[in-house]
Amino acid sequence: MADEKVPRRAERVPLRADIDFRRAGDHRYRVNILDFSPEGCRIESPVQVAIGDTIWISLPGLESIQARVCWIKGWAVGVQFDRPLYPSVFDMMHERMRKAQ
Repeated sequence: MADEKVPRRAERVPLRADIDFRRAGDHRYRVNILDFSPEGCRIESPVQVAIGDTIWISLPGLESIQARVCWIKGWAVGVQFDRPLYPSVFDMMHERMRKAQ
C-alpha cells in the first residue's frame, strides 16, 4: 500500500460511476470507480490483482486507458494512469461521470 506520508500529485475527486476494467488476457468487467484524478483512480476490483499489474480502464467516451496497480486494500485498488489525463479531458470525464451517478 502507498505510504500515507507521501503527498498526492493531484487532488482526488470522490465519485461513484460504472466503468469497464480489464486485465491482460482477461475479459472486461463492469466496476465501480470510487474516486478520480488526472493521475489515476480508485476502483472496486472484481478480481484479485497484484501491485504492479497492468490493467486497462475505459471511461465513458474515451479509448481504454492503460494503468498500473499502485496499492490494494481489500477489494479497493489504486491505479496510476501511464499518462496523466489532460486537464480539459479530466474535467469533461468528471462532469460526465458525475451526471451518471
